[in-house]
Amino acid sequence: MSAKVLLLLQQLILICTGQTLRDCSDSNTVCLQGGPKGKEDYVGNVMVGGSPVCDDGWNIVDANVVCRELGLTKAKKFFRKSKFGNTSSTFRMDEVNCNGTEQRLIDCKHLSKDNCNGGEAAGVECYTTYYQEILNNTCFEGDLAYSDGDSDAEIPNIESAAACQRLCQVSHTCTDFTYDLITRICFLKTKKTKYFAKDTISGPKFCKMKTTTRDCNSTGVVCLMQGDFPDEGNVYLGGRPVCDDSWDYRDAKVVCRELGYPDIFKPFTGSHFGSVKDNFAMDNVECKGTETSLKLCKHSTTDDCGTAEGAGVKCFNGTIIDIPQYCHSPNRICLVGGSGNHEGNVYYQGKPVCDDGWTVANARIVCKSLGFKEAEQATRGSDFGLVPSDFSDTSFHCQGNEENLQSCGLIRVEENCKFNRYKGAGVICINGAFISSTLPTVVLVVTLIILLVFGLLVFFYFNRIHRRLAPITNDTQELKRIVSQNYRKISSDYM
Repeated sequence: MSAKVLLLLQQLILICTGQTLRDCSDSNTVCLQGGPKGKEDYVGNVMVGGSPVCDDGWNIVDANVVCRELGLTKAKKFFRKSKFGNTSSTFRMDEVNCNGTEQRLIDCKHLSKDNCNGGEAAGVECYTTYYQEILNNTCFEGDLAYSDGDSDAEIPNIESAAACQRLCQVSHTCTDFTYDLITRICFLKTKKTKYFAKDTISGPKFCKMKTTTRDCNSTGVVCLMQGDFPDEGNVYLGGRPVCDDSWDYRDAKVVCRELGYPDIFKPFTGSHFGSVKDNFAMDNVECKGTETSLKLCKHSTTDDCGTAEGAGVKCFNGTIIDIPQYCHSPNRICLVGGSGNHEGNVYYQGKPVCDDGWTVANARIVCKSLGFKEAEQATRGSDFGLVPSDFSDTSFHCQGNEENLQSCGLIRVEENCKFNRYKGAGVICINGAFISSTLPTVVLVVTLIILLVFGLLVFFYFNRIHRRLAPITNDTQELKRIVSQNYRKISSDYM
Protein backbone atom coordinates (compact mmCIF):
# COMPACT_ATOMS: atom_id res chain seq x y z
CA MET A 1 0.00 0.00 0.00
CA SER A 2 1.40 3.42 -0.99
CA ALA A 3 2.36 6.13 1.47
CA LYS A 4 -0.45 8.33 0.15
CA VAL A 5 -3.03 5.66 0.93
CA LEU A 6 -1.58 5.18 4.43
CA LEU A 7 -1.78 8.93 5.02
CA LEU A 8 -5.36 8.92 3.76
CA LEU A 9 -6.27 6.15 6.20
CA GLN A 10 -4.84 8.12 9.10
CA GLN A 11 -6.77 11.20 7.96
CA LEU A 12 -9.94 9.12 7.79
CA ILE A 13 -9.40 8.21 11.44
CA LEU A 14 -9.48 11.90 12.29
CA ILE A 15 -12.65 12.47 10.22
CA CYS A 16 -14.58 9.41 11.37
CA THR A 17 -13.64 9.20 15.03
CA GLY A 18 -12.08 12.48 16.00
CA GLN A 19 -8.92 10.58 16.96
CA THR A 20 -5.40 11.25 15.73
CA LEU A 21 -1.84 10.64 16.74
CA ARG A 22 -1.10 12.28 20.09
CA ASP A 23 -0.51 16.02 19.80
CA CYS A 24 1.48 16.89 22.92
CA SER A 25 1.08 20.61 22.30
CA ASP A 26 -2.70 20.41 22.64
CA SER A 27 -3.68 22.16 25.87
CA ASN A 28 -5.50 19.13 27.33
CA THR A 29 -3.41 16.25 25.96
CA VAL A 30 -1.30 14.05 28.22
CA CYS A 31 2.20 13.02 27.19
CA LEU A 32 5.26 11.65 28.98
CA GLN A 33 8.67 13.29 28.91
CA GLY A 34 12.18 12.34 29.97
CA GLY A 35 11.75 8.57 30.19
CA PRO A 36 14.59 6.13 29.40
CA LYS A 37 15.39 5.52 25.74
CA GLY A 38 13.00 3.00 24.24
CA LYS A 39 10.49 3.48 27.08
CA GLU A 40 9.39 7.05 26.38
CA ASP A 41 5.85 5.96 25.52
CA TYR A 42 5.11 4.54 28.95
CA VAL A 43 7.67 6.02 31.39
CA GLY A 44 8.35 9.67 32.21
CA ASN A 45 7.28 12.91 33.82
CA VAL A 46 3.62 13.72 33.14
CA MET A 47 2.96 16.68 30.85
CA VAL A 48 -0.39 18.22 29.91
CA GLY A 49 -0.30 20.55 26.93
CA GLY A 50 3.47 20.57 27.11
CA SER A 51 3.56 21.75 30.75
CA PRO A 52 4.37 19.56 33.76
CA VAL A 53 1.94 18.34 36.40
CA CYS A 54 2.91 19.06 40.02
CA ASP A 55 3.41 16.11 42.37
CA ASP A 56 1.45 17.55 45.31
CA GLY A 57 -0.96 14.76 46.31
CA TRP A 58 0.12 12.63 43.32
CA ASN A 59 -0.74 8.94 43.75
CA ILE A 60 -1.42 5.66 41.98
CA VAL A 61 -5.06 6.57 41.23
CA ASP A 62 -3.95 9.66 39.30
CA ALA A 63 -1.26 7.64 37.53
CA ASN A 64 -3.84 5.05 36.43
CA VAL A 65 -5.88 7.77 34.73
CA VAL A 66 -2.77 8.94 32.86
CA CYS A 67 -1.94 5.43 31.65
CA ARG A 68 -5.49 4.75 30.48
CA GLU A 69 -5.52 8.06 28.62
CA LEU A 70 -2.33 6.95 26.87
CA GLY A 71 -4.08 3.79 25.72
CA LEU A 72 -2.43 1.58 28.33
CA THR A 73 -4.16 -0.51 30.97
CA LYS A 74 -2.91 0.90 34.27
CA ALA A 75 0.06 2.31 36.15
CA LYS A 76 2.86 0.11 37.44
CA LYS A 77 4.42 2.89 39.55
CA PHE A 78 3.98 6.57 40.26
CA PHE A 79 6.77 9.04 40.96
CA ARG A 80 7.28 12.41 42.59
CA LYS A 81 10.12 14.98 42.67
CA SER A 82 10.82 15.09 38.90
CA LYS A 83 12.08 11.52 38.76
CA PHE A 84 12.90 11.85 35.05
CA GLY A 85 14.61 15.22 35.14
CA ASN A 86 13.76 18.74 36.23
CA THR A 87 10.99 20.46 34.30
CA SER A 88 9.94 24.03 33.73
CA SER A 89 8.30 25.79 36.66
CA THR A 90 5.18 26.60 34.62
CA PHE A 91 2.79 23.89 35.80
CA ARG A 92 -0.50 22.98 34.13
CA MET A 93 -2.07 21.23 37.14
CA ASP A 94 -1.51 21.01 40.90
CA GLU A 95 -3.17 19.07 43.74
CA VAL A 96 -4.55 16.51 41.27
CA ASN A 97 -7.23 14.36 42.90
CA CYS A 98 -8.69 11.76 40.52
CA ASN A 99 -11.41 9.35 41.61
CA GLY A 100 -10.24 6.78 39.06
CA THR A 101 -13.18 6.89 36.66
CA GLU A 102 -12.02 9.85 34.55
CA GLN A 103 -11.17 9.35 30.89
CA ARG A 104 -8.64 12.20 30.85
CA LEU A 105 -6.31 13.60 33.50
CA ILE A 106 -7.57 17.11 32.81
CA ASP A 107 -11.04 15.98 33.95
CA CYS A 108 -9.73 15.17 37.44
CA LYS A 109 -10.28 17.61 40.27
CA HIS A 110 -7.22 19.90 40.46
CA LEU A 111 -5.91 23.42 41.00
CA SER A 112 -4.80 25.63 38.14
CA LYS A 113 -2.52 27.65 40.40
CA ASP A 114 0.52 26.03 41.96
CA ASN A 115 3.36 26.54 44.43
CA CYS A 116 5.72 24.09 42.75
CA ASN A 117 9.18 24.22 41.21
CA GLY A 118 10.98 22.31 38.49
CA GLY A 119 11.94 19.56 40.92
CA GLU A 120 8.35 18.65 41.80
CA ALA A 121 6.96 17.09 38.63
CA ALA A 122 4.71 14.02 38.79
CA GLY A 123 5.73 10.90 36.90
CA VAL A 124 4.45 7.45 35.95
CA GLU A 125 5.50 4.07 34.69
CA CYS A 126 2.66 2.28 32.92
CA TYR A 127 2.20 -1.39 32.25
CA THR A 128 2.79 -1.98 28.54
CA THR A 129 -0.27 -4.12 27.90
CA TYR A 130 -2.47 -1.92 25.79
CA TYR A 131 -6.06 -0.88 26.10
CA GLN A 132 -8.81 -1.58 28.57
CA GLU A 133 -10.89 -3.77 26.22
CA ILE A 134 -8.68 -6.74 27.06
CA LEU A 135 -9.56 -6.42 30.75
CA ASN A 136 -13.23 -5.93 29.90
CA ASN A 137 -13.41 -9.27 28.05
CA THR A 138 -14.10 -7.86 24.59
CA CYS A 139 -12.97 -9.35 21.29
CA PHE A 140 -9.32 -8.29 21.63
CA GLU A 141 -6.80 -11.09 22.25
CA GLY A 142 -3.35 -10.63 23.73
CA ASP A 143 -0.12 -12.35 22.57
CA LEU A 144 -1.81 -13.46 19.37
CA ALA A 145 -1.19 -12.33 15.78
CA TYR A 146 -2.40 -13.10 12.30
CA SER A 147 0.07 -14.50 9.78
CA ASP A 148 2.35 -11.96 8.09
CA GLY A 149 1.47 -13.47 4.72
CA ASP A 150 -2.07 -12.18 5.08
CA SER A 151 -1.08 -8.55 5.60
CA ASP A 152 -3.01 -5.93 3.66
CA ALA A 153 -1.09 -2.95 5.10
CA GLU A 154 1.52 -2.06 7.71
CA ILE A 155 1.03 1.36 9.34
CA PRO A 156 3.75 2.65 11.73
CA ASN A 157 3.51 4.92 14.77
CA ILE A 158 0.01 3.94 15.90
CA GLU A 159 -0.58 4.66 19.57
CA SER A 160 -2.85 1.78 20.62
CA ALA A 161 -4.67 -1.38 19.59
CA ALA A 162 -7.94 0.55 19.57
CA ALA A 163 -6.51 3.05 17.07
CA CYS A 164 -5.33 0.12 14.95
CA GLN A 165 -8.85 -1.34 14.99
CA ARG A 166 -10.26 2.01 13.84
CA LEU A 167 -7.85 1.96 10.88
CA CYS A 168 -9.17 -1.50 10.04
CA GLN A 169 -12.73 -0.19 10.22
CA VAL A 170 -12.12 2.48 7.56
CA SER A 171 -10.36 0.04 5.22
CA HIS A 172 -12.52 -1.77 2.64
CA THR A 173 -10.34 -4.89 2.56
CA CYS A 174 -9.34 -5.29 6.22
CA THR A 175 -11.18 -7.97 8.17
CA ASP A 176 -8.89 -8.29 11.21
CA PHE A 177 -5.91 -6.47 12.70
CA THR A 178 -2.72 -7.12 14.68
CA TYR A 179 -1.02 -4.43 16.75
CA ASP A 180 2.63 -4.80 17.79
CA LEU A 181 3.16 -3.26 21.24
CA ILE A 182 6.92 -2.90 20.80
CA THR A 183 7.21 -1.45 17.29
CA ARG A 184 3.77 0.28 17.41
CA ILE A 185 3.03 -1.02 13.91
CA CYS A 186 -0.60 -1.72 12.95
CA PHE A 187 -1.05 -4.67 10.59
CA LEU A 188 -4.32 -4.72 8.64
CA LYS A 189 -5.26 -8.29 7.72
CA THR A 190 -7.51 -10.06 5.25
CA LYS A 191 -7.44 -13.60 6.65
CA LYS A 192 -7.51 -15.31 10.05
CA THR A 193 -4.39 -17.47 10.33
CA LYS A 194 -3.55 -17.18 14.03
CA TYR A 195 -0.27 -17.84 15.81
CA PHE A 196 1.30 -16.99 19.15
CA ALA A 197 3.25 -13.72 19.17
CA LYS A 198 4.36 -12.08 22.40
CA ASP A 199 3.55 -8.38 22.90
CA THR A 200 0.86 -8.23 20.25
CA ILE A 201 -2.88 -7.63 20.33
CA SER A 202 -5.27 -8.80 17.62
CA GLY A 203 -8.95 -8.51 16.96
CA PRO A 204 -11.67 -8.30 14.31
CA LYS A 205 -12.80 -5.26 12.39
CA PHE A 206 -15.79 -4.82 14.71
CA CYS A 207 -16.42 -6.27 18.15
CA LYS A 208 -19.78 -7.95 18.47
CA MET A 209 -21.86 -6.90 21.44
CA LYS A 210 -21.65 -9.49 24.17
CA THR A 211 -24.87 -11.18 25.10
CA THR A 212 -25.67 -12.30 28.58
CA THR A 213 -27.12 -15.65 29.60
CA ARG A 214 -29.01 -14.02 32.49
CA ASP A 215 -32.74 -13.77 32.07
CA CYS A 216 -33.02 -10.23 33.40
CA ASN A 217 -36.83 -10.25 33.39
CA SER A 218 -37.10 -13.29 35.66
CA THR A 219 -38.15 -12.70 39.26
CA GLY A 220 -35.22 -12.14 41.59
CA VAL A 221 -32.55 -11.95 38.83
CA VAL A 222 -30.11 -9.04 39.13
CA CYS A 223 -28.77 -7.31 36.02
CA LEU A 224 -26.85 -4.14 35.19
CA MET A 225 -28.27 -2.07 32.35
CA GLN A 226 -27.52 1.13 30.46
CA GLY A 227 -23.77 1.07 31.15
CA ASP A 228 -21.05 1.20 28.50
CA PHE A 229 -19.48 -2.02 29.78
CA PRO A 230 -20.92 -5.26 31.22
CA ASP A 231 -19.52 -4.47 34.69
CA GLU A 232 -21.46 -1.22 35.17
CA GLY A 233 -24.97 0.15 34.97
CA ASN A 234 -28.18 0.89 36.78
CA VAL A 235 -29.27 -2.04 38.97
CA TYR A 236 -32.37 -4.00 37.95
CA LEU A 237 -34.11 -6.81 39.77
CA GLY A 238 -36.45 -8.92 37.68
CA GLY A 239 -36.40 -6.29 34.94
CA ARG A 240 -37.35 -3.44 37.28
CA PRO A 241 -35.04 -0.73 38.65
CA VAL A 242 -33.84 -0.49 42.24
CA CYS A 243 -34.33 2.85 44.02
CA ASP A 244 -31.26 4.68 45.34
CA ASP A 245 -32.67 5.56 48.78
CA SER A 246 -30.05 4.39 51.33
CA TRP A 247 -27.98 2.87 48.52
CA ASP A 248 -24.34 2.46 49.57
CA TYR A 249 -21.19 0.34 49.24
CA ARG A 250 -22.62 -2.62 51.13
CA ASP A 251 -25.58 -2.92 48.77
CA ALA A 252 -23.42 -2.49 45.68
CA LYS A 253 -20.95 -5.12 46.89
CA VAL A 254 -23.73 -7.71 47.13
CA VAL A 255 -24.74 -6.93 43.53
CA CYS A 256 -21.19 -7.31 42.23
CA ARG A 257 -20.66 -10.54 44.13
CA GLU A 258 -23.93 -11.94 42.78
CA LEU A 259 -22.83 -11.10 39.24
CA GLY A 260 -19.50 -12.89 39.71
CA TYR A 261 -17.17 -9.89 40.01
CA PRO A 262 -14.35 -10.03 42.57
CA ASP A 263 -15.12 -6.66 44.15
CA ILE A 264 -16.88 -3.33 43.85
CA PHE A 265 -15.44 -0.22 42.24
CA LYS A 266 -18.06 2.37 43.17
CA PRO A 267 -21.81 2.68 43.87
CA PHE A 268 -23.89 5.34 42.11
CA THR A 269 -27.15 7.12 42.82
CA GLY A 270 -29.34 9.49 40.82
CA SER A 271 -29.80 7.22 37.78
CA HIS A 272 -26.14 7.74 36.90
CA PHE A 273 -26.34 5.58 33.77
CA GLY A 274 -29.55 7.10 32.46
CA SER A 275 -33.16 7.58 33.50
CA VAL A 276 -35.11 4.51 34.63
CA LYS A 277 -38.77 3.63 34.67
CA ASP A 278 -40.72 4.34 37.84
CA ASN A 279 -41.81 0.73 38.42
CA PHE A 280 -39.25 0.06 41.14
CA ALA A 281 -38.64 -3.42 42.50
CA MET A 282 -36.93 -2.34 45.74
CA ASP A 283 -36.54 0.75 47.90
CA ASN A 284 -34.55 1.49 51.07
CA VAL A 285 -32.19 -1.43 50.48
CA GLU A 286 -30.14 -2.23 53.59
CA CYS A 287 -27.66 -5.01 52.92
CA LYS A 288 -25.17 -6.18 55.52
CA GLY A 289 -22.67 -6.79 52.73
CA THR A 290 -22.40 -10.52 53.33
CA GLU A 291 -25.54 -11.63 51.46
CA THR A 292 -25.16 -13.82 48.39
CA SER A 293 -28.05 -12.17 46.55
CA LEU A 294 -29.61 -8.69 46.49
CA LYS A 295 -33.08 -10.11 47.00
CA LEU A 296 -31.98 -11.41 50.43
CA CYS A 297 -31.21 -7.90 51.70
CA LYS A 298 -33.64 -6.04 53.90
CA HIS A 299 -35.73 -3.69 51.74
CA SER A 300 -39.13 -2.16 51.12
CA THR A 301 -41.36 -3.20 48.22
CA THR A 302 -43.16 0.14 48.20
CA ASP A 303 -41.36 3.28 47.08
CA ASP A 304 -41.53 7.03 46.69
CA CYS A 305 -38.93 7.23 43.92
CA GLY A 306 -38.77 8.86 40.50
CA THR A 307 -37.03 8.13 37.22
CA ALA A 308 -33.91 10.00 38.31
CA GLU A 309 -33.42 7.88 41.45
CA GLY A 310 -32.08 4.63 40.08
CA ALA A 311 -29.34 2.85 42.00
CA GLY A 312 -26.22 1.94 40.06
CA VAL A 313 -22.84 0.33 40.42
CA LYS A 314 -19.47 -0.04 38.75
CA CYS A 315 -18.03 -3.44 39.63
CA PHE A 316 -14.34 -4.23 39.75
CA ASN A 317 -13.50 -6.41 36.77
CA GLY A 318 -9.80 -6.95 37.29
CA THR A 319 -7.28 -8.69 39.50
CA ILE A 320 -7.57 -8.03 43.21
CA ILE A 321 -4.46 -6.36 44.57
CA ASP A 322 -1.94 -8.95 45.70
CA ILE A 323 -1.30 -8.73 49.43
CA PRO A 324 1.89 -10.67 50.32
CA GLN A 325 1.18 -13.76 52.36
CA TYR A 326 3.38 -12.65 55.27
CA CYS A 327 1.12 -9.61 55.71
CA HIS A 328 -1.63 -11.92 56.98
CA SER A 329 0.43 -12.94 60.03
CA PRO A 330 -0.94 -11.96 63.48
CA ASN A 331 -0.29 -8.29 64.34
CA ARG A 332 1.62 -7.81 61.08
CA ILE A 333 1.65 -4.33 59.50
CA CYS A 334 2.34 -3.86 55.79
CA LEU A 335 2.43 -0.93 53.38
CA VAL A 336 1.08 -1.63 49.88
CA GLY A 337 0.84 0.45 46.72
CA GLY A 338 3.59 3.00 47.30
CA SER A 339 6.62 3.76 45.16
CA GLY A 340 8.84 2.16 47.83
CA ASN A 341 8.67 0.27 51.11
CA HIS A 342 8.49 3.56 53.04
CA GLU A 343 4.97 4.44 51.88
CA GLY A 344 1.62 2.91 50.99
CA ASN A 345 -1.84 2.07 52.20
CA VAL A 346 -1.74 0.44 55.65
CA TYR A 347 -2.74 -3.21 56.01
CA TYR A 348 -3.15 -4.89 59.38
CA GLN A 349 -3.12 -8.69 59.35
CA GLY A 350 -3.69 -8.62 55.60
CA LYS A 351 -6.68 -6.26 55.61
CA PRO A 352 -6.82 -2.52 54.89
CA VAL A 353 -7.19 -0.10 57.78
CA CYS A 354 -10.04 2.43 57.64
CA ASP A 355 -9.06 6.10 57.57
CA ASP A 356 -11.75 7.23 60.03
CA GLY A 357 -9.86 9.07 62.77
CA TRP A 358 -6.53 8.41 61.05
CA THR A 359 -3.93 10.88 62.32
CA VAL A 360 -0.24 11.72 62.13
CA ALA A 361 0.15 10.08 65.56
CA ASN A 362 -1.14 6.82 64.09
CA ALA A 363 1.17 7.18 61.10
CA ARG A 364 4.15 7.81 63.40
CA ILE A 365 3.59 4.56 65.29
CA VAL A 366 3.16 2.62 62.03
CA CYS A 367 6.46 3.99 60.74
CA LYS A 368 8.21 3.26 64.04
CA SER A 369 6.83 -0.29 64.04
CA LEU A 370 8.28 -0.80 60.55
CA GLY A 371 11.70 0.49 61.59
CA PHE A 372 11.57 3.98 60.11
CA LYS A 373 12.72 7.13 61.79
CA GLU A 374 9.49 9.13 61.63
CA ALA A 375 6.26 9.70 59.70
CA GLU A 376 6.28 12.40 57.05
CA GLN A 377 2.54 12.25 56.37
CA ALA A 378 -0.67 10.41 57.26
CA THR A 379 -2.75 9.85 54.12
CA ARG A 380 -6.44 9.19 53.75
CA GLY A 381 -8.83 8.29 50.94
CA SER A 382 -6.86 5.27 49.62
CA ASP A 383 -4.12 7.61 48.46
CA PHE A 384 -2.01 4.71 47.14
CA GLY A 385 -4.74 3.00 45.14
CA LEU A 386 -8.12 1.50 45.86
CA VAL A 387 -8.01 -1.06 48.64
CA PRO A 388 -10.07 -4.27 48.85
CA SER A 389 -13.47 -3.79 50.44
CA ASP A 390 -12.89 -6.32 53.25
CA PHE A 391 -11.57 -3.91 55.88
CA SER A 392 -10.09 -4.83 59.22
CA ASP A 393 -12.77 -4.75 61.93
CA THR A 394 -10.60 -2.52 64.09
CA SER A 395 -8.67 0.71 63.67
CA PHE A 396 -6.28 2.44 66.03
CA HIS A 397 -6.14 5.53 68.19
CA CYS A 398 -2.53 6.37 69.00
CA GLN A 399 -1.03 9.16 71.10
CA GLY A 400 2.25 9.05 69.21
CA ASN A 401 4.51 7.87 72.01
CA GLU A 402 3.67 4.16 71.92
CA GLU A 403 6.35 1.62 71.06
CA ASN A 404 4.18 -0.26 68.53
CA LEU A 405 0.73 -0.23 66.99
CA GLN A 406 -0.57 -2.93 69.31
CA SER A 407 0.00 -0.56 72.25
CA CYS A 408 -2.45 1.98 70.78
CA GLY A 409 -6.10 2.10 71.74
CA LEU A 410 -8.51 0.16 69.54
CA ILE A 411 -11.63 1.64 67.93
CA ARG A 412 -14.29 -0.31 66.11
CA VAL A 413 -14.68 0.50 62.44
CA GLU A 414 -17.96 2.12 61.48
CA GLU A 415 -20.18 0.20 59.07
CA ASN A 416 -19.93 2.85 56.34
CA CYS A 417 -16.17 2.32 56.15
CA LYS A 418 -16.07 -1.44 55.84
CA PHE A 419 -16.95 -1.62 52.14
CA ASN A 420 -15.79 1.77 50.87
CA ARG A 421 -12.63 1.14 48.86
CA TYR A 422 -11.78 4.85 48.95
CA LYS A 423 -11.38 4.80 52.76
CA GLY A 424 -7.95 3.22 53.08
CA ALA A 425 -5.52 4.78 55.55
CA GLY A 426 -1.92 5.27 54.48
CA VAL A 427 1.43 6.65 55.52
CA ILE A 428 4.60 8.15 54.10
CA CYS A 429 7.55 7.36 56.33
CA ILE A 430 10.87 9.16 56.42
CA ASN A 431 13.57 6.84 55.16
CA GLY A 432 16.29 5.85 57.61
CA ALA A 433 16.50 3.53 60.56
CA PHE A 434 14.42 4.43 63.58
CA ILE A 435 16.31 5.02 66.85
CA SER A 436 14.24 3.67 69.69
CA SER A 437 13.66 5.82 72.76
CA THR A 438 15.13 2.98 74.86
CA LEU A 439 18.37 3.00 72.90
CA PRO A 440 20.17 5.79 74.85
CA THR A 441 19.65 3.89 78.12
CA VAL A 442 20.98 0.70 76.56
CA VAL A 443 23.98 2.53 75.16
CA LEU A 444 24.71 4.13 78.58
CA VAL A 445 24.59 0.81 80.40
CA VAL A 446 26.81 -0.89 77.83
CA THR A 447 29.26 2.04 77.95
CA LEU A 448 29.51 1.88 81.77
CA ILE A 449 30.14 -1.86 81.65
CA ILE A 450 32.89 -1.37 79.06
CA LEU A 451 34.53 1.40 81.15
CA LEU A 452 34.35 -0.73 84.30
CA VAL A 453 35.98 -3.70 82.58
CA PHE A 454 38.62 -1.45 81.06
CA GLY A 455 39.33 0.15 84.46
CA LEU A 456 39.76 -3.25 86.11
CA LEU A 457 42.12 -4.36 83.36
CA VAL A 458 44.23 -1.23 83.82
CA PHE A 459 44.30 -1.70 87.62
CA PHE A 460 45.43 -5.30 87.40
CA TYR A 461 48.01 -4.45 84.78
CA PHE A 462 49.70 -1.72 86.82
CA ASN A 463 49.46 -3.76 90.00
CA ARG A 464 51.35 -6.53 88.29
CA ILE A 465 53.99 -4.09 87.04
CA HIS A 466 54.33 -2.70 90.56
CA ARG A 467 54.95 -6.14 92.01
CA ARG A 468 57.64 -6.81 89.43
CA LEU A 469 59.39 -3.49 90.12
CA ALA A 470 59.21 -3.76 93.96
CA PRO A 471 62.52 -5.76 94.42
CA ILE A 472 64.34 -3.39 92.10
CA THR A 473 63.04 -0.45 94.06
CA ASN A 474 64.19 -1.94 97.39
CA ASP A 475 67.70 -2.61 96.02
CA THR A 476 67.92 0.92 94.77
CA GLN A 477 66.99 2.30 98.18
CA GLU A 478 69.63 0.14 99.88
CA LEU A 479 72.28 1.27 97.41
CA LYS A 480 71.39 4.89 98.02
CA ARG A 481 71.74 4.32 101.84
CA ILE A 482 75.21 2.75 101.49
CA VAL A 483 76.43 5.47 99.17
CA SER A 484 75.17 8.11 101.57
CA GLN A 485 76.96 6.53 104.55
CA ASN A 486 80.24 6.19 102.68
CA TYR A 487 79.98 9.74 101.47
CA ARG A 488 79.61 11.03 105.03
CA LYS A 489 82.52 8.86 106.24
CA ILE A 490 84.88 10.08 103.51
CA SER A 491 83.85 13.64 104.10
CA SER A 492 84.67 13.36 107.86
CA ASP A 493 88.09 11.83 107.14
CA TYR A 494 89.10 14.81 105.01
CA MET A 495 87.75 17.36 107.35
